[in-house]
Amino acid sequence: MKQKKIVSSVVFFIFLLISQSVNADNDVKEIKITGIKGSATGATNESIEQVTHRAINEAKTAALKQAGVEENIASFTDYFQIEDKGKYEDLFTSDFLSDIRGAVKDVDLVDTKRSFDEFGQLRIEVIINCVVVKYLTEKDVAFDAWIDGVGMFYPNETNLMFKIKPSKDAFVKIFILSESEAFQLFPSEYEASYLLKANTQYKFPSETMDYTLYTDKKSEIHRMIMVFMKEDIPYTNDVEYKKIIDWIFSIPPHMRLIKSFGFSVVNEKKMLDE
Repeated sequence: MKQKKIVSSVVFFIFLLISQSVNADNDVKEIKITGIKGSATGATNESIEQVTHRAINEAKTAALKQAGVEENIASFTDYFQIEDKGKYEDLFTSDFLSDIRGAVKDVDLVDTKRSFDEFGQLRIEVIINCVVVKYLTEKDVAFDAWIDGVGMFYPNETNLMFKIKPSKDAFVKIFILSESEAFQLFPSEYEASYLLKANTQYKFPSETMDYTLYTDKKSEIHRMIMVFMKEDIPYTNDVEYKKIIDWIFSIPPHMRLIKSFGFSVVNEKKMLDE
């Protein structure tokens, strides 16, 4: 896609320390946990790094349980499996990011031990320290947004246009990710962030802009991710699925709303040439 004017945590042994702090607005409790163990046994086609990553994720799940974030453990298990496989896009086709009640951050890998089981398979045990972010608020079911105009297929070099109407005052960050590129569509250096008033319809892009869809492949799947927020929280990282998810986890559930759309850009000329 090109834009004209835009370049384009499981406690198996004793945990040593738990310290808690609540932020100023009482939306989030941060719980520091140390000495949490996790383990994983590798398959024949897995690398040491992959098995280690699964062991760390098992430790993260335990830390979440220890911190009392148990209502979404099944969802976290699914999330960590997605994380192991790198299929972050799957998260944006589910309600997980909206419903989750906690997160794990600041993971410090303290120790790693390697051994082999009776079948000769690699077994890795890890010890981590981490911080569990426990949200003290729930999703605001009245916070929603109406989106109109996003299609499923677009011819190459046509313009993407859509309308947004939030149910409450909100700011929005919009990201585009595909196989060939990833960027923040809105706001940008050409379109500044602004407050979207409740029950008011807004057209994107602005009248002085075009969001031109482009692919040099025969067909390419794009995903547009919209994150609505009650406060204008900046996104300062590179545009990648994992970094967007980490940023979303930093926002309390009642403060955010996620909308996601997948569509294909079809290059008919490329199809005819081949």
